[in-house]
Amino acid sequence: MSLLEELDLTGNRALGDAGMEVLQVGLSSVPHLAVLCLQYVSTTAVGMSSLAPYMRHLVGLRELDISGNEIGDTGLESLTTVLHTFTAMQVLVLSSTGIIPTRMSTLVPALCKLTRLIKLDISYNAIGDPGLECLAAILHHLTAMKVLVLHHTGISDRGISSLIKALPHLVQLQVLNVSFNNIGDSGIVSLVQTLCQPSSLDMEQNPPGDKSLTTAPHYNTTLQELHIGWNRGITGAGLGRVAQLISTLPALTRLDMSGYSWFTPAHLSDTAAMDLAEALPRLPALEQLDLWHISMEPAGFQAVVQAAEEHPTLERLM
Repeated sequence: MSLLEELDLTGNRALGDAGMEVLQVGLSSVPHLAVLCLQYVSTTAVGMSSLAPYMRHLVGLRELDISGNEIGDTGLESLTTVLHTFTAMQVLVLSSTGIIPTRMSTLVPALCKLTRLIKLDISYNAIGDPGLECLAAILHHLTAMKVLVLHHTGISDRGISSLIKALPHLVQLQVLNVSFNNIGDSGIVSLVQTLCQPSSLDMEQNPPGDKSLTTAPHYNTTLQELHIGWNRGITGAGLGRVAQLISTLPALTRLDMSGYSWFTPAHLSDTAAMDLAEALPRLPALEQLDLWHISMEPAGFQAVVQAAEEHPTLERLM
């Protein structure tokens, strides 16, 4: 099948490393392959090492998903030897592949070459703050990025501060997921404040000093999904501050600002809950709002529920 453009072997757990040895022979016959999905096929560093050299000629590869395979350090190193050749790559999913902080320094130089990348998913890898700092340092090369998925990566305020510095370069960012980490109030609030600032592109088109334009405030009209919930250090005070900020993100379709623990829910004061209720009408595209592990007083809760009921597009309130 020399014209084959997409091959998806997801979920065939019996393949394993032996299956990758068979697959490597076939890859030489499909030069037009654009999408290769190998999620949860039980391959390890051995399989990745044998497969990687045979991927080198797939210069038109646009999407690669090897999530759910514990390829570890050695497997990642093998992948990075060919990754830089995929200059057409748009989607790279490395979720749950056993990447550790020190290996991010191996991955990052290869990522620099993927300037067309629009989605990067490295979730469920314990890269920690050092790993995120390493990634953030090269994000200015990846200005086409629209989706960045970093949940379950062990990052805290220290790591998120490096991401915050890089965010102005991601002028097309539509989805950001930093949930299920160790970020606290300071990191989350600083992140949202940065996201709420207009992109440099917006500022060029609508300079603040241009009196010929309307005096309406500038908004971030790009971001569509923001996942900041389930962070170990988040409190009701931090989420209350987020509630005051989010109305400057009018393109949001999904917002997750959940608390961390069922046993110690983040408490939203009536003031914070009212701020959230007042923000909802200013998010005209919102379809889902996640508020797991939150506690509210009756008055605040009723205000949020009423605002949700009256919202024209909101379909799910969790």
